[in-house]
Amino acid sequence: MKRTDALTKLVSVLLFAAFLAYLGVYIIRSATDNIRTAPAVFVSLAENAVASGIVVRNESLIQSDEKYLSVVAENGKAVSAGEPIAVIYSGEEALQRAAKIRELELKKQYISSVLSGESSAESISDRDSSIKDALISLSASAARHDTEALASASVSLSSLVIANSAINATEVDLNLVTAELESLKQSALSDTSEIAASSPGLFSASPDGYEYITPDMLSDLTPSALTSLEESPQKLADNVRGKLASSFEWYFAAEVSQEDALRLNVGKTATLDFGRYCSNLLKTKVVSISPPENETCAVVFKCTEATSEMLFVRRASAEIIFEAHEGLRVPKQAVMSDEKGSYVYTLTGMQAEKKYISIVWETEDYFLAGVSQDAASLREGNDIILTTKGLYDGKIMKG
Repeated sequence: MKRTDALTKLVSVLLFAAFLAYLGVYIIRSATDNIRTAPAVFVSLAENAVASGIVVRNESLIQSDEKYLSVVAENGKAVSAGEPIAVIYSGEEALQRAAKIRELELKKQYISSVLSGESSAESISDRDSSIKDALISLSASAARHDTEALASASVSLSSLVIANSAINATEVDLNLVTAELESLKQSALSDTSEIAASSPGLFSASPDGYEYITPDMLSDLTPSALTSLEESPQKLADNVRGKLASSFEWYFAAEVSQEDALRLNVGKTATLDFGRYCSNLLKTKVVSISPPENETCAVVFKCTEATSEMLFVRRASAEIIFEAHEGLRVPKQAVMSDEKGSYVYTLTGMQAEKKYISIVWETEDYFLAGVSQDAASLREGNDIILTTKGLYDGKIMKG
């Protein structure tokens, strides 16, 4: 019996030791192999402030009391000095002749398109391709509200869709139309005149009453004076037919908080983001900063970019971009360092892979790491290991 008791005790001790060993291994593996990761995500960060105000340009109104007048300049397009903006007709006869000239110009274009189609769209596939191109052109012109291009695209499409056999269009017809057109144009010289641009600029058919505000009026501008300008458009006369704006530069007079204005410097560059009005960030020059008034300042920015895009913008808000940073987001808890620099471990397959990073920006919760084209560097989409205890390069990670 004594032997049996001793054996039983020995077996019990061995079983208890095995249990403790198993429990220890389980605890250690749970602490080291419980893998938590976070993806390396590319992000862009910007420090910005809001500026609200008005766009100011050198602008001149185009006025005429003439009864029979047709604006020929394209809305939003640049015109050269001396280029016609509008045509004045002496009376009904001259106006009817102008309509006839336009009709013949379209007819000439139509016949030319048909004759061209006979040689360039012989096959069905060529014709189908030409029709698709014409439809795209027509849609684009309609989206831009470009009436001239819209009429031209309509003519081209019609000449392709209608069968050539149904159209009486020959070289003789084209010559007759051309001759009649030239004759009418010659007659028009005696009873039509033009309003020409006195200087180069951008034509707009949509004056808004703020044209009286000039860049010179922005000197010594205060927040209260800016508010007064914003709320005081002038009533336009009935004979205003459009306006001509400078195509070289424009100004943005805006109200900015005193705190944000302190980060700007007169004569230095500032980056503005006008959002939906302009797709690009714009480089501007800070012209002036007023003394604070009720914790706000009036800031005047000058810009020589995007003159066409900003032509129809008057009252607007923009973001002042003070600093912009971009890179891969790396949780701070995953970053370690040695004599070579900062690094993280990523889960590659089932191995831990050591990757050095270049920190370009820091927030409270994470770093931004610079993006490198080196295959050994941290890349977007890599799984960054967050549990750093016991890690080393090449370690096999068990789930």
